[in-house]
Amino acid sequence: LKEKALCMDNSSEVSILPVIMSGGAGSRLWPLSRKAAPKQLLPLLSDKTMIQETVARLSGEMFLPPAFICNAAHAGAIREQMDAINTEMGAIIVEPVGRNTAPCGAVAALHAEALSQSLGRKVLALLLPADHHVKKPEAFRQAISQAVKAASSGHLVTFGITPDRPETGYGYIEAGGRIDEHAFEVKAFKEKPDLETAKTYLASGGYAWNAGIFMFAPEAMLAEMTLHASDIVETSRKSYEAGVKQDGVYHLDTEIFSQIKGRSIDYAVMEPTRKAAIVPADIGWTDIGSFLALYDELKDDDGQAFKGDILTHNVSGCLIQTDGPLVAAIGIEGLSIIVEDNKVLVMPLDQAQDVKKIVEALKTADRPDQL
Repeated sequence: LKEKALCMDNSSEVSILPVIMSGGAGSRLWPLSRKAAPKQLLPLLSDKTMIQETVARLSGEMFLPPAFICNAAHAGAIREQMDAINTEMGAIIVEPVGRNTAPCGAVAALHAEALSQSLGRKVLALLLPADHHVKKPEAFRQAISQAVKAASSGHLVTFGITPDRPETGYGYIEAGGRIDEHAFEVKAFKEKPDLETAKTYLASGGYAWNAGIFMFAPEAMLAEMTLHASDIVETSRKSYEAGVKQDGVYHLDTEIFSQIKGRSIDYAVMEPTRKAAIVPADIGWTDIGSFLALYDELKDDDGQAFKGDILTHNVSGCLIQTDGPLVAAIGIEGLSIIVEDNKVLVMPLDQAQDVKKIVEALKTADRPDQL
């Protein structure tokens, strides 16, 4: 790996290893996003795929080449997409089965620990999803720089997104006392609220959206996991150490890793730890978690978001995309019409969260060809 470093005010040198989690199926964006081509591998917002956009924001001397945690079916596509944008890569680490984000945190810490020993310098792990959208990449990099001090001192840092509306679809983080000039203690993690509670959070000014992005020293994460989720960290370590490298891809041991009982990193570590810190991040963030979110990002000045061969008359506030067949729409408002790979989805945009119910119905009906 090419050695890169961030020089701090106290002249210490710290390298940041991005570890990109690429395991989600993006089921709320079906039929655009499917198992073979989940949303992180698709160009939803630009000519770059979402994982390419994620990597592009992690440029600069502070970052080591990114590592990826994914499933075996997507390893080749990730490598091809990184080659397409001439990006130097770190490891591709394959999970044999999905076990939520806590094992990802453990594996990221273990890999950063090994890399730190190899480079002979301090390495911080930056754990982040592959499928988020950030409108202000420079502000994102600045927030990462601002988190280095707290992470280097042993805090597990999460980035709190500055809310601009009373959103009910995200979890929240309540900030506590100041740790340094940029970081605060985490007073509490809050579940997704109802609308009135979300309005209260927004008015108070002491709450941020939980984006699921974390930065930590590997020894700090491993120590806190040992305290609060010892089963996950011990099994992850055994699977990591017993893994096999093949064709440039590191495969975690299947039998051992499969024994892990999946939990999110929030529940397993961040909520019980006393080391949690939050760095505010006004970065124009969204997780593109639904067609409504996609519409909000793509709509033009007339409130329309069209892509493909489309004819309309008296249509307003709609998201319409087609990968080939002509779509003609008349007299509709606030709908999403998606035509992809001989599949058609039609729904009101305000019911975008219910797409997952269609995916569940397809699973129940044993129709994997449609997933």
